[in-house]
Amino acid sequence: MDDAATINAPSYFNHLRFATYYSDLVIPEAQETGIHPLLLFSIIRQESFFESFAFSPAGASGLMQFMSATGQERANLLGWPPDYRQTDLLRPVVSITFGADYLSNLLEYLDGDIFAALAGYNGGPGNSKIWKDLSNGDQDLFLEIVRFEETRRYITTIYEVFTIYRRLYSRTP
Repeated sequence: MDDAATINAPSYFNHLRFATYYSDLVIPEAQETGIHPLLLFSIIRQESFFESFAFSPAGASGLMQFMSATGQERANLLGWPPDYRQTDLLRPVVSITFGADYLSNLLEYLDGDIFAALAGYNGGPGNSKIWKDLSNGDQDLFLEIVRFEETRRYITTIYEVFTIYRRLYSRTP
């Protein structure tokens, strides 16, 4: 079912489809990092559909789908959790903490540009910086410049889901 096509379904249906699971972890991390919590919910929904033991064919794992090297990098930067292992990415508190921190760093690196940060999350921050510089702040041009079809779809899908979340939850959940 297409997400935007079902927005006029009964409210209870859409609140189930666009749930705010793990809000006890997401909201404090969002507040600490300055990220809109509904953006974090949108990413988690797309990345893992709120399944903490999700694995991608590429080898990413957890709610926010971190690759092993990126998880290790976050653990080193944050100095947490002690004795970090890749399986820690399956723990919601670790995945959400790492994901919010990583997205916050991307937003800072890319001057608060949500499209560029999402592109960086999916296609790498170096690529995203190049695309951002080439597009000169034009969001439509940015989407056209993105070289990877998967990343282009990722940006538009996450932003569509983010828009639906904002419509359903007029206030921060």
